[in-house]
Amino acid sequence: MDAALTGLAGTTVGALAGFAGAWLAQRGQLRQQREQRAYAERVRWLDDKKGLYRDLLIAMYGWRDSLVSIWRDEDDGRLSETRGTAYKWGVEASLIASEPVQTAIEDLRGRFLAAQPAILNRTPTSERAPLGAVEEGLALLESALRAELSDPHRPDVHRRSSRPWGIQRGSSTDRTRAVERA
Repeated sequence: MDAALTGLAGTTVGALAGFAGAWLAQRGQLRQQREQRAYAERVRWLDDKKGLYRDLLIAMYGWRDSLVSIWRDEDDGRLSETRGTAYKWGVEASLIASEPVQTAIEDLRGRFLAAQPAILNRTPTSERAPLGAVEEGLALLESALRAELSDPHRPDVHRRSSRPWGIQRGSSTDRTRAVERA
């Protein structure tokens, strides 16, 4: 009788252990599938954003180039077109971009609009076009775009801190120092 009870207890423990093992394996497999789906979604969005951000930068540099050509009296008459294209891509990017990128786009647009009257009215400031703030804004935008597109799960991407590039909203004087390392 003791042998039968021992056998029954051993079978029960074995069945429970098998059930628990199967449950844990299934749970781990489901978690792995969720992580794979999340990673695939992240990669898909990164691929979509890369093309959009590339077009945004091309449009912004086109706007800058139009202003430089006006400053040099080599106007090709495309300022309105390049500005419209830059606005279009800026709006498109703002729909899916993170807040630091949105802020950088708004800041750069403001810098363009501040520099444009000086160029169009030919206000003599120096021999170079008064686009220093625009150049700085373009560099800030590129940094914000790179930070957003960097995938922290890839082993070749290393951030210096837990808080990567951050763009802070502030007054127009603070905007010149918009991006800082955390």
